[in-house]
Amino acid sequence: MKIPLNRLKLLKIILLLFCFSSCLAQSEIENKIEGKWILVAETDSLDDSINPFGDSNSEPKLNTTITFDLNDKIYINQNGNEYNANYKVRDSILIIGNRQYIITELNENKMIYKDKNGLLDKHYEYKKAK
Repeated sequence: MKIPLNRLKLLKIILLLFCFSSCLAQSEIENKIEGKWILVAETDSLDDSINPFGDSNSEPKLNTTITFDLNDKIYINQNGNEYNANYKVRDSILIIGNRQYIITELNENKMIYKDKNGLLDKHYEYKKAK
Protein backbone atom coordinates (compact mmCIF):
# COMPACT_ATOMS: atom_id res chain seq x y z
CA MET A 1 0.00 0.00 0.00
CA LYS A 2 1.47 3.30 -1.06
CA ILE A 3 0.71 6.45 0.95
CA PRO A 4 0.14 9.54 -1.18
CA LEU A 5 2.84 12.18 -0.81
CA ASN A 6 0.36 14.78 0.53
CA ARG A 7 -0.71 12.50 3.37
CA LEU A 8 2.87 11.60 4.18
CA LYS A 9 3.77 15.29 4.52
CA LEU A 10 0.70 15.88 6.66
CA LEU A 11 1.63 12.95 8.89
CA LYS A 12 5.16 14.35 9.33
CA ILE A 13 3.78 17.78 10.25
CA ILE A 14 1.38 16.27 12.79
CA LEU A 15 4.20 14.25 14.37
CA LEU A 16 6.43 17.34 14.58
CA LEU A 17 3.65 19.36 16.23
CA PHE A 18 3.01 16.56 18.72
CA CYS A 19 6.71 16.37 19.63
CA PHE A 20 6.91 20.15 19.94
CA SER A 21 3.89 20.35 22.24
CA SER A 22 5.24 17.50 24.39
CA CYS A 23 8.53 19.37 24.78
CA LEU A 24 6.71 22.56 25.78
CA ALA A 25 4.66 20.71 28.41
CA GLN A 26 7.82 19.06 29.73
CA SER A 27 9.67 22.35 30.09
CA GLU A 28 6.63 23.91 31.82
CA ILE A 29 6.74 21.18 34.50
CA GLU A 30 10.51 21.56 34.84
CA ASN A 31 10.15 25.34 35.23
CA LYS A 32 7.53 24.91 37.97
CA ILE A 33 9.54 22.25 39.81
CA GLU A 34 12.82 24.20 39.79
CA GLY A 35 13.81 25.66 43.16
CA LYS A 36 13.67 24.75 46.83
CA TRP A 37 10.70 22.91 48.37
CA ILE A 38 9.87 22.24 52.03
CA LEU A 39 8.08 19.07 53.11
CA VAL A 40 4.89 19.98 55.00
CA ALA A 41 3.01 16.65 55.14
CA GLU A 42 3.35 12.93 54.58
CA THR A 43 0.24 10.79 54.36
CA ASP A 44 -0.39 7.15 53.60
CA SER A 45 -3.29 4.78 53.12
CA LEU A 46 -3.05 3.27 56.61
CA ASP A 47 -5.90 3.72 59.06
CA ASP A 48 -5.15 6.53 61.58
CA SER A 49 -5.18 4.00 64.43
CA ILE A 50 -2.20 2.17 62.89
CA ASN A 51 1.16 3.83 63.53
CA PRO A 52 3.97 2.32 61.45
CA PHE A 53 6.52 4.30 63.51
CA GLY A 54 5.94 2.36 66.74
CA ASP A 55 5.31 4.80 69.59
CA SER A 56 1.81 6.24 69.32
CA ASN A 57 2.95 9.54 70.86
CA SER A 58 5.67 10.22 68.30
CA GLU A 59 5.25 11.38 64.77
CA PRO A 60 7.97 11.56 62.14
CA LYS A 61 9.69 14.94 62.00
CA LEU A 62 9.08 16.82 58.78
CA ASN A 63 12.44 18.49 58.48
CA THR A 64 13.11 17.85 54.80
CA THR A 65 13.91 20.19 51.93
CA ILE A 66 14.53 19.31 48.31
CA THR A 67 16.05 21.58 45.68
CA PHE A 68 15.69 20.94 41.96
CA ASP A 69 18.12 22.66 39.60
CA LEU A 70 18.09 23.04 35.82
CA ASN A 71 20.91 20.50 35.39
CA ASP A 72 18.63 17.60 36.37
CA LYS A 73 20.13 17.46 39.87
CA ILE A 74 18.16 17.24 43.09
CA TYR A 75 19.64 18.14 46.47
CA ILE A 76 17.94 16.64 49.52
CA ASN A 77 18.41 17.73 53.12
CA GLN A 78 16.62 15.37 55.50
CA ASN A 79 17.10 16.16 59.20
CA GLY A 80 20.59 17.53 58.46
CA ASN A 81 21.64 14.59 56.27
CA GLU A 82 22.41 15.79 52.76
CA TYR A 83 22.06 13.76 49.58
CA ASN A 84 22.06 14.50 45.89
CA ALA A 85 20.86 12.57 42.89
CA ASN A 86 19.76 12.99 39.33
CA TYR A 87 16.10 13.48 38.50
CA LYS A 88 13.94 13.39 35.39
CA VAL A 89 10.38 14.38 34.69
CA ARG A 90 8.40 12.44 32.10
CA ASP A 91 4.79 13.55 31.76
CA SER A 92 3.59 13.40 35.38
CA ILE A 93 6.26 10.91 36.51
CA LEU A 94 9.10 12.23 38.66
CA ILE A 95 12.12 9.94 38.64
CA ILE A 96 14.66 10.48 41.45
CA GLY A 97 17.56 8.08 41.13
CA ASN A 98 15.84 4.73 40.57
CA ARG A 99 12.59 5.64 42.42
CA GLN A 100 9.47 6.77 40.58
CA TYR A 101 6.75 9.09 41.86
CA ILE A 102 3.53 10.36 40.32
CA ILE A 103 3.06 14.12 40.52
CA THR A 104 -0.59 14.56 41.50
CA GLU A 105 -0.54 18.34 41.96
CA LEU A 106 1.95 21.00 40.92
CA ASN A 107 1.68 24.76 40.85
CA GLU A 108 3.95 27.68 41.73
CA ASN A 109 3.54 27.15 45.49
CA LYS A 110 2.52 23.53 46.08
CA MET A 111 3.67 20.10 44.91
CA ILE A 112 2.22 16.73 45.86
CA TYR A 113 3.61 13.46 44.62
CA LYS A 114 3.13 9.84 45.61
CA ASP A 115 5.10 6.61 45.35
CA LYS A 116 4.38 5.08 41.97
CA ASN A 117 4.81 1.52 43.18
CA GLY A 118 4.48 2.11 46.90
CA LEU A 119 2.72 -0.40 49.11
CA LEU A 120 1.17 2.24 51.41
CA ASP A 121 0.17 4.82 48.75
CA LYS A 122 2.33 7.41 50.53
CA HIS A 123 1.85 11.06 49.48
CA TYR A 124 4.38 13.84 50.01
CA GLU A 125 3.21 17.46 50.11
CA TYR A 126 5.70 20.29 49.66
CA LYS A 127 5.46 24.05 49.65
CA LYS A 128 7.77 26.29 47.66
CA ALA A 129 10.41 28.06 49.77
CA LYS A 130 10.48 31.81 49.37
